[in-house]
Amino acid sequence: MKKILLSMMALCCALAGMAQTTTDVPKVVLQHGDQVSVFQGANAFVLAMTAAEDGDVINLSDGNFAPAPINKSVSIYGAGYESNAETGTAVSCLDSDVFIGVSGDTLCNVHMEGLYINGFLYAGYANNNTTKVPLKNLTIEKCWIQKTLNMGLYNENLTIKQCVLWGGEAQSIIRGLCKNTLITNCLLYGTIVGYTEDGEVLIDHSISNGWNYSGNNGQGMTWTNSIFARDLYGPYCVLKNCLIRNSTIPTGTTTENLYIVRVVSEIFADAIDATYSADRTFELQQPDVWIGTDGTQVGILGGMGWSKVPRIPVIKTLELNVEGTQLHINYEAEARD
Repeated sequence: MKKILLSMMALCCALAGMAQTTTDVPKVVLQHGDQVSVFQGANAFVLAMTAAEDGDVINLSDGNFAPAPINKSVSIYGAGYESNAETGTAVSCLDSDVFIGVSGDTLCNVHMEGLYINGFLYAGYANNNTTKVPLKNLTIEKCWIQKTLNMGLYNENLTIKQCVLWGGEAQSIIRGLCKNTLITNCLLYGTIVGYTEDGEVLIDHSISNGWNYSGNNGQGMTWTNSIFARDLYGPYCVLKNCLIRNSTIPTGTTTENLYIVRVVSEIFADAIDATYSADRTFELQQPDVWIGTDGTQVGILGGMGWSKVPRIPVIKTLELNVEGTQLHINYEAEARD
């Protein structure tokens, strides 16, 4: 509760700064214990990461930001990856490649939420695309990754949830090595490659619309409660309670309780295919028939469900009152789930 209250205060400080400018200026709020710092401009995220320490919280307003190496154990919250007046989301864009890792050590406990990453995300790389470093306990939530998520050395305890991974039909969306990885309630548009037999990758309640899903011949990958909107997927993986488009199972694939349809137009109730659009719900034609191992429907609406809204608090009302050198802020804030 204290962290939520401080985050609300930090957002009020940022909004107060916005109210005093004539143009929209991107802002980043750095929360370090009870201390709050506000940075402005396109390099605001760079300045905040430079000033941050392990355990700090960084809140981004909407706008475009130059990326900075994420080399500390921080939690980063943006305004979202899509503008939507009804949900109160906007776009916090890191406008190039992002690197997560620290030279000569293992970086742990990084949380990223509500961001549009307009480039590659290098998880387990120290500020360039050649120096590979170990990474543990990375969570990526409600983010849009425009290009490939490249992983360096083994990434342990990686969680990706309620995200859009956008690589294009024949492009990689996840490449590299990881251990104890959960990808859940995600939209996957591209090829997943590079896992080894002991990769321990679980992909659950997701929709895959990429070209193929090979990994190292699919080894080390288990798909549960997911939908394959294309015909191809890699051999030697495990498929449980998945909805697939064809009945030809690749050699070496382990299967259990598959739902099979002829064409992708038979899957979704809100569109004829799995193409992404901002207003899509991805509702199924037979949600009561296509049931997953947890008793909920397969796809992104089952399990934890689908949400694009980051958990950053929403400022409902904000009143500023200046008395001499003192700025008084009265506000009403609502914490999101």
